[in-house]
Amino acid sequence: MKNAILYYYQLFTNHVHQTDKQYRFYVGTDEYLLMPCEIPVSDINYIYELTLQLYRINLYCHQFILNKDGGLITYINQIPYVLFRIYYNDKKLVTISDITTFSNRTLYLKTPEQLNRNNWYQMWTDKIDYFEYQITQFGKKFPLIRESFSYFVGLAETAITFLNQLPNDKHPYLVVAHRRTKSTDTMFDLYNPLNFVIDTRIRDASEYFKQKFFENPYVLEDIKLYIENNQLSNQECTLFFARMLFPTFYFDLYEDIIIDHKDEKVLLKIITQINDYQALLRDLHIYLGAKIKMPEIEWILKTPIKETI
Repeated sequence: MKNAILYYYQLFTNHVHQTDKQYRFYVGTDEYLLMPCEIPVSDINYIYELTLQLYRINLYCHQFILNKDGGLITYINQIPYVLFRIYYNDKKLVTISDITTFSNRTLYLKTPEQLNRNNWYQMWTDKIDYFEYQITQFGKKFPLIRESFSYFVGLAETAITFLNQLPNDKHPYLVVAHRRTKSTDTMFDLYNPLNFVIDTRIRDASEYFKQKFFENPYVLEDIKLYIENNQLSNQECTLFFARMLFPTFYFDLYEDIIIDHKDEKVLLKIITQINDYQALLRDLHIYLGAKIKMPEIEWILKTPIKETI
């Protein structure tokens, strides 16, 4: 890969460290990362323009390095790669404070519409339709998926129905968000442009809390603090709850199993904790329902409360 880096980028390095399909190296004191472009290639130009806007407001993410032809994408062995000069290689795990600081700094940025991912209703509906088709084709091969799929699709359909009941006369502010935010992400991930999308500011926070729950189920107080400290509007509160309802944590693993051939036992951690997650949704529904008017979800509110000894 050293020769390819020299040929395509005119950068000479003595050592290239490979991790999976990624290649890290230094030129002087600058750290670089050559990584496969695993997002639609059609998004790259818009993401590049977005990073230039972020630099103008002093929000520095990893910097695209153009190849010898002035392009953002370099095909090596028929695989599309991008090269970044690394701005932030801190291995510290992100916190909700890091996430909200990043989001809030981009509140009034003029963002490319091509990266908008705020049409949740359509995207969720399409995703569920596609997964249901897949199950008819491959379901017999995956007993854990076959046993659990109906529950999580039911949760997703509840989220879609809830979302469809919300008034659509107002549009919340859009920010630079991420394709997926996990509690195991590092600061490197937060500033990786390939993760960027445009959506409401509660997208990243809700995904963070959903993932965090499966490490530590006592997240309700942290969620309340987030809602209060960021002064979420009524609409943002209802959108937050809708996204908490939609089980991306299950569907992401589902795709890892179907597409990347992971062992389906990775689902066990979620399946064994789903009753507790449903109880979190009940408590969050009660908390938000006392603050704002939003549609009731009767079966969530009827989730039994565990007796304590």
